[in-house]
Amino acid sequence: MQKPRRWCWLQLHLLPLAAACASAPPPAAAAAPGSSVDASTASTAPASPAATPAVAATPAEPREISPSRSVPVGSVSASAAAPSPGLAELPTGTKVLQVGDSFADALGVELGKLLKQSGLRTSLETKTPSYIGDWAFGPALRKAISDYNPDLVLITLGANEIEIPAPAQRVGPIQRLVKSLGDRPCVWILPPLWKQDTGLMQVIKDNASPCQVLDSSVLVPALPRGPDHIHPSSEGRVRWAAAVFDWLKKAREPQGPRPWSLRGGPL
Repeated sequence: MQKPRRWCWLQLHLLPLAAACASAPPPAAAAAPGSSVDASTASTAPASPAATPAVAATPAEPREISPSRSVPVGSVSASAAAPSPGLAELPTGTKVLQVGDSFADALGVELGKLLKQSGLRTSLETKTPSYIGDWAFGPALRKAISDYNPDLVLITLGANEIEIPAPAQRVGPIQRLVKSLGDRPCVWILPPLWKQDTGLMQVIKDNASPCQVLDSSVLVPALPRGPDHIHPSSEGRVRWAAAVFDWLKKAREPQGPRPWSLRGGPL
């Protein structure tokens, strides 16, 4: 029996097409909007039951911190803990002699407390009123030096001579006083002025070498005064003493040949 012409045409055209479709790989899944798919892997990538991120998340590695910049809580780095040369520990057991007039007494009591708290020994020798010449030519200073043998001498004089008309007359007494100290370190502490002087403070600065000179008017400006408007008040004495104490710590040369070698002062 002869097959219909239409059936023959279907076999001729559709069967080869069906065979070609059967041998072709399945079409790739459509990419999500806004994403890209690599053409070389799209036809072979296995189907995923759920959508996954394009880049897999990886655990963040711990970031190393430079030891020099990391300071644990409650601790201090070695560089911060090390004292600066000017703030090294004071020489325990050394002796500090303070001499002078009523201003030396106003300073010395509070300063002595701070020195003792730091493990130092201190002696305060004052006379009210007294003058530069009294200590330069009298026996009090020499006796104190001989009896106490201090490592450091602090002199507070000049307040009672602030108004002398010829301050140059004090050049000789100043030099004689300093010479009587020998070669031990010393500091001449100028009184905090309450009025303009006639030039004595400058004369002391120019002639007190090799002692250091500490200008209290610069160190503690606007110092509170007591009822006489001249001497420091109780608060002023504490502030003055604290400022001098800090200055001494900074002025001391820890690597010097003596316990109280001072920067720029006597060795």
